[in-house]
Amino acid sequence: MARINRTFGKGYPTWANACVGNNGCPGYWDYARGFSQAANLLIDKVLQSQGIKYPVDVFVYPICFNMRHSVELRLKDAILELRSLEEYRSRSLEYDLAGSHDIGNLWQFFTEKSAAIDDRYININNRLDTKIVDIAEIDATGQTFRYPIDTQRQTHLLNVGVINFVNLKRSFSELEALLDELHHLNEYLLEEYAFNTFTKKLSRKNIFEIASILPHRTKWKEPCFDSVKNNIKQNFKIGSNELSASIKIIETHFELAPMIGSSVALLGLVEKDLVEFAEHWFTVHKLSSDSDPIKNGTKEWCSEDMFRSITRDAEFKQEAWRQMASKLTPEIMAGLLALFYFAHDLDFSERYACIYKECLGGSVAAFERSQSNLKTQFFHILDKRSAIHNIVKSLLFLKKGEEAERLVSAHGLDRKFSWLDEARSRSLFMKPEYCGYVI
Repeated sequence: MARINRTFGKGYPTWANACVGNNGCPGYWDYARGFSQAANLLIDKVLQSQGIKYPVDVFVYPICFNMRHSVELRLKDAILELRSLEEYRSRSLEYDLAGSHDIGNLWQFFTEKSAAIDDRYININNRLDTKIVDIAEIDATGQTFRYPIDTQRQTHLLNVGVINFVNLKRSFSELEALLDELHHLNEYLLEEYAFNTFTKKLSRKNIFEIASILPHRTKWKEPCFDSVKNNIKQNFKIGSNELSASIKIIETHFELAPMIGSSVALLGLVEKDLVEFAEHWFTVHKLSSDSDPIKNGTKEWCSEDMFRSITRDAEFKQEAWRQMASKLTPEIMAGLLALFYFAHDLDFSERYACIYKECLGGSVAAFERSQSNLKTQFFHILDKRSAIHNIVKSLLFLKKGEEAERLVSAHGLDRKFSWLDEARSRSLFMKPEYCGYVI
């Protein structure tokens, strides 16, 4: 019979049971958060008691150990994320995370490899460097605050003498904020690279930079274009094949093609399909301004008013379907759905293509089963109160400004959507500063 561990086991109350192991699947980042929060709690307790109840001379060791160990775990997590980035480029990144505890070595490996993978790491690495080197100089391997003496029987911290808790709190808070920013950058890049908008040497950011340098397509046959291409190759340290690969991406990219005077067609539908859908949508819905104050309470309807409203909407929907049924294809249906759902997460135009592909699969299946299934899909989006709101916002993100503006003008949406000017200027779609480019 297996021995029951009464120290490290479950019990009551159940809220006090922590999930560990496969029950929660914690990683380096989860462990790191625990050690850093423990350090911060102890620092605050010591400062609040002014060192009386919680003596600085006693608590300095567990606090600094937790701080240092948290940083080690964060760096290991960052290296794991670098490894995933390299996998997108079909390259491997090897490092013995389990066998290494030297913060100096971890940091050197990360800074060298990350800068080589993507130049957006350089800025955050430079800002982190001094603070991580501070820790590496005092406690490279995690032994200084763990034991009073080293393996050579020498007392630790002889050259330090005093550690100030106020400085400790301020410096560690700054370090945590920077490491959080690094973590967010890692997460952002992992999402970005997943869309495969990069070349052997160029990142998505680099390709955006090249698009901003390229002249209008009409000037590509002029002699001066050769000079532009040579300057790009020199500045980005790439050859002709790499430049050609980046230009192919630019020409087929919703956000980039307009920068060179080109355009990418909407997926599955054309503008007249949007216009017709909008006309049907406005027969069913009365759109109020999103800047109007929200009224408290709800108006009580009598059963007769409610019945009339439901009947009216049903008739309009049936008429919309009667007019659309013979024209509607799985592609048009998927195109409408993709524009609607893409507005929920406006970050990468590549996501729009992924959503369309997924919606098309569902629409094809619905079309093959029966017309009633396609009708259900059509009513699903026709019923959405936010359908036109989402479609216009998606169009503006995808740089389909003319199509969006014609819908805005036809239905007086300037008076309805308070965010329109921000979307037109693209300030609504601004990415975090660490992403390294504007869209």
